[in-house]
Amino acid sequence: MRKLLVLLAGLWSFMSFSQQSEWEFYKDIDGVKFETRTIECSGNELLTFRISNMNDYSVNVLWKEEVWMDGICKQKGDSVEDERELRLLSGEIKEGTCDFKESFYIGSKVKRGSRVMILTHFDLKNITVSK
Repeated sequence: MRKLLVLLAGLWSFMSFSQQSEWEFYKDIDGVKFETRTIECSGNELLTFRISNMNDYSVNVLWKEEVWMDGICKQKGDSVEDERELRLLSGEIKEGTCDFKESFYIGSKVKRGSRVMILTHFDLKNITVSK
């Protein structure tokens, strides 16, 4: 029984890991690096971000998100609702996870009832980094 439990735990761990892609470089602005990857959370795929402050000082990062789902613009990146802000200490890294605490993400493959919406384009616009 114990061997079976260990085998099942190992298999579950492998399956959970395989549902996440590798981090891909997106942008580097004034010493702040943005990377993306897709993760699965509660049956949906999310494009999540890892944001790293490579500077030797704290920074405030501000940007606006433009999001297109199924070829239709859902967020233009020009309103206050599209704005995101993050404070990072020197050398600090914030990484998106399924617990959504201090996490930045965009739905990549989102189920709404029987309908599945697919992310077709995104952009982080007007990124500013300040001390």
